[in-house]
Amino acid sequence: MFRLRQFYLNHLKRKMFNKIVVLYSTVMIVLFAIAATLVYQYQTQRILREQTDANLKSAHVLNIYLSRQYEGIQNIFQQIYGDATLSDELIYFLNNEYESYLKYRLDLYTRTGEQRLRSFNNLLKNYLEQESSAKSVSIYSYPNNFYMHISRTNQQLNNEAGSKNKWETWFARREQHSWDTMPQNESSRSSGGSSPRSYSYSRELKDPWTLNRVGMMNVEFDARQISSWLESRASVKGRILVLNAQGTVIYDSEDEYYGQTYPYNLEQEKAGDWVQLDEPSKVNILNVGNAGLSVVGIVSQSLIEESTESLRTGLILVTLVFMAASFAITFTIVRKFSKKVQRIIRSMNRIGEGDLSTRIQMSGEDELQQISRRFNDMGDRLEQYIDKMYTSEIKQKNAELVALQSQINPHFLYNTLESIRMKAYFVGAKEVGQMIYSLSVMFKNMVKKSTVVTVEEEMDMCSVYLDLFRIRYDGRLETEIEVDPEIQSASIIKLLVQPIVENYIVHGFRPLEDNNKISVRAYGAGDRVVIVVSDNGTGIPEEKLPQIRGTLNKVLQPPEKGHRSIGLMNVHERIVLNYGNDYGVTINSTEGQGTEVRMEIPMLRKGETT
Repeated sequence: MFRLRQFYLNHLKRKMFNKIVVLYSTVMIVLFAIAATLVYQYQTQRILREQTDANLKSAHVLNIYLSRQYEGIQNIFQQIYGDATLSDELIYFLNNEYESYLKYRLDLYTRTGEQRLRSFNNLLKNYLEQESSAKSVSIYSYPNNFYMHISRTNQQLNNEAGSKNKWETWFARREQHSWDTMPQNESSRSSGGSSPRSYSYSRELKDPWTLNRVGMMNVEFDARQISSWLESRASVKGRILVLNAQGTVIYDSEDEYYGQTYPYNLEQEKAGDWVQLDEPSKVNILNVGNAGLSVVGIVSQSLIEESTESLRTGLILVTLVFMAASFAITFTIVRKFSKKVQRIIRSMNRIGEGDLSTRIQMSGEDELQQISRRFNDMGDRLEQYIDKMYTSEIKQKNAELVALQSQINPHFLYNTLESIRMKAYFVGAKEVGQMIYSLSVMFKNMVKKSTVVTVEEEMDMCSVYLDLFRIRYDGRLETEIEVDPEIQSASIIKLLVQPIVENYIVHGFRPLEDNNKISVRAYGAGDRVVIVVSDNGTGIPEEKLPQIRGTLNKVLQPPEKGHRSIGLMNVHERIVLNYGNDYGVTINSTEGQGTEVRMEIPMLRKGETT
């Protein structure tokens, strides 16, 4: 959780362009997802309509096919019962032995003298030749318990004595089912056998005079012809079923429910509705005229999903490609602007750190380029202003120093101190005379108009100043001054070291102790002069040291009203104003152990400038 929060803070909350990329990418992902969903739904509905229409067309084609079959069968019965000769022959055939029937035929031929005698036998053979889907016609005699099987290739008479009960059961089934499947065990009575995927139409044969049931005619059809018919005239989509009036499946394009009662009740369903079968499916139901058959077209949801699988995969791939391309383009554009903004931020930070020469180089004509141009203009004006203020401050500080020096009448003060010193010698106060001499030397040097002296001269002034306090405290102050001979002639601003020593006398000296010590060392460090003033005084409290260091960093700040002392801040400001921000004063101190003040100025010979 912590890492997630850190990631959010570092890469999102504090990064405006990252938030733009994430927001834009999120919007684009949502839009692409919505667009892909809408396209998918539209295409799915289109495919569903196409599949349903194709399935309905197949159902119509099969409806026509079955209607023609039914009409062909009915035409046979009309011809038989519409022709007295044919009907009498058929009834005689069913009510008598086959030998009697043959004699009947011979007598009829003799009596009529026709060369081509009409017979139901020839009628049925002609029907088989014309109807390619019909495999055979069987005529069953109930009184004599035999049947005649007629196919395209042969004609067979079969008399199974003692099987009346079996035939009665078979008759009873056919009375209830005009259309039915033709299982192998029933159709195999034919000489050539029968396909297990056959269906038949059965109709009772009655004596037109007595209306007694004398037999049954059964026409067997090859179910494979339905598939061939559909494939040649329609693009079959989904499942096609043919059900008889009792719901038995006499044809199944997927060969699953053939010969079984269809497990779902479709009587109350409307065409085109979604119906829960094995799975949600669209159902079309057509009735085959008066034939007692129903053609059912089924388009399952799995078929639709299978048909739309490639569409779904394609849409996903296209959507992902567009998302990736959109993200890449957005990221590239935003990254370009982000780099420009980062360049502006870095330049602002460098200006804030004091590098006033920083400028932004940026091409283009957009808002960021305008900001960069204005930034550069501001930098130019700021640099000019700082230069102007820098020169003004130097002049002001020099004027203040000269004013401080000019407050004392140098000749009057010097002559007065010399008179006092001689008087002290006359009365035997040699230490007082020495102190007055040191003081007069200091004032004599201070009133000189030059503000730049050598390191050697500055160290001599510091030595004279320390002599005053060494005499005053009589053995309680030890002083040490070391100057590297190589830098003695280097130039330095006057009165840089003395204020630091004065700070020690005022704030760090311990008058009740006799081990006070202060040392001043001046040496060269490359192209710099380093002056270190260290003491073993009271030091600075730990909580005040950061405040003093912070004050040193506030260069060029106007002094407080009434402030006239030349202290640590004054020394640091004068170094920075004269030599730049790379030079100045640093301080380290430990309370109770002492303080070390370090000054760094450039190595310049008299007359040279930075």
